[in-house]
Amino acid sequence: MKVLVVGFAVSGRAAADFLKRKGYDVVFANDEIVNDENLIQNDKLDRLFDGLSFIVVSPGVRLDLPFFKLAKKKKIEIIGELELAVRNMKGDIISVTGTNGKTTTVSLINFLLKDVERKVFLGGNVGVAATSFCDETTGDSISVLECSSYQLESVKKFHSKISCILNLSVDHLARHKTMKRYIFCKQKIVKNQTKNDYLIINADNELLMQNIPKTAAKIFYFSLKKKVNGCYLKNKNIYFKEDIFEEKLVSIKNLKLIGEHNISNVLAACLSVYLETKNKNLLKDVDKFLAVPHRIEFVKTISKVSFYNDSKATNIDSTIVALKSFDKEINLILGGSDKGYDFDDLFKNLPKTVKNIAIFGEIKQKIANSAKKFNFKNFQIFNSLKESTLYLFEVANKNSIVLLSPAAASFDCFSNYEERGNVFKKIVQEIEEDEIFRTQNKSKNKV
Repeated sequence: MKVLVVGFAVSGRAAADFLKRKGYDVVFANDEIVNDENLIQNDKLDRLFDGLSFIVVSPGVRLDLPFFKLAKKKKIEIIGELELAVRNMKGDIISVTGTNGKTTTVSLINFLLKDVERKVFLGGNVGVAATSFCDETTGDSISVLECSSYQLESVKKFHSKISCILNLSVDHLARHKTMKRYIFCKQKIVKNQTKNDYLIINADNELLMQNIPKTAAKIFYFSLKKKVNGCYLKNKNIYFKEDIFEEKLVSIKNLKLIGEHNISNVLAACLSVYLETKNKNLLKDVDKFLAVPHRIEFVKTISKVSFYNDSKATNIDSTIVALKSFDKEINLILGGSDKGYDFDDLFKNLPKTVKNIAIFGEIKQKIANSAKKFNFKNFQIFNSLKESTLYLFEVANKNSIVLLSPAAASFDCFSNYEERGNVFKKIVQEIEEDEIFRTQNKSKNKV
């Protein structure tokens, strides 16, 4: 049996390894082949398609290419890596999607399940391909999956016991073209859910509440603002409510996560774990959980200027959330690759705490245009992340913040947001070393 794997990044490699373990003959097609329209007319493509059982597509590869249209004409099934994994997965699945907060939420769910007497796996868009562990799952295991719109776009038989949608806002329009299509892909997380399953919805997100997907699953909500069937916050305590039944689950007065948005993520995670296990004791260590890397991650303080790495903020809404997490003066780094939207909403809602902005990357002029439109004058354009960081450190006042929260994808200069965040942390380390060197020299000169 022959299978074609398209794309050979993390997901593609994991899918190929899994298929080989299952005895499939695996062949590969890279981006050049699937994007080559001239190849569609070539008999080489017929030979590539000949004898294929199905095609597995990595999430970063667009599905509207002529390559895949021809495959469909030949009645070759096309599935994503996530779909392949779930078809071969046993046990319960907790799946999480949303525009922002996915990685923090699934990481917290995984953390809270550490004491459960069952095997727990974490994967999906969080950086671990689900096909890397799907054949290790058992009937009693729990798989916690972060699901992006790219991954959900191609699902067919995907089914999870608990599906959670954290929020919806503008994102990925370069791929999905319209918000309607983007929302449709997100809603596919409920695909194939039954009356024995659960759907978790953020009652505080207006766009999501206007687009709750149709499902047979029982719907629970989470909210920071009101009492709901599900989890809500009251006096720094999380409560669970189901009809007339109500109980306190856990206190979050010592929570280490920064920002209101993270409290919302905590509600979603606690609700997911409680619905899965009905054991509130598993939530007791919620205040020990630290922020995930690249999401409002404290780096260090140098000369009373604190640096935060929020490279995971790849859209406007995520950056606004980060900005609202601080009550100090903020010096902001913006920029990256184009996702198909302008930045008017960012500058329209820019908190007054933002003092200076450094802009770099492919979309620097687009960001600058929005800044001018809304009369924000304290910005400078640079050619690199390093130049941007050095400039903001120079102009930052004491007790202020330098925040990398780009509101854009990273693919113009970096392979992913993790690399961008790691480069930023390295730059900060270099700044610290330079400051130490200067201080030592000053001391020597005084002597």
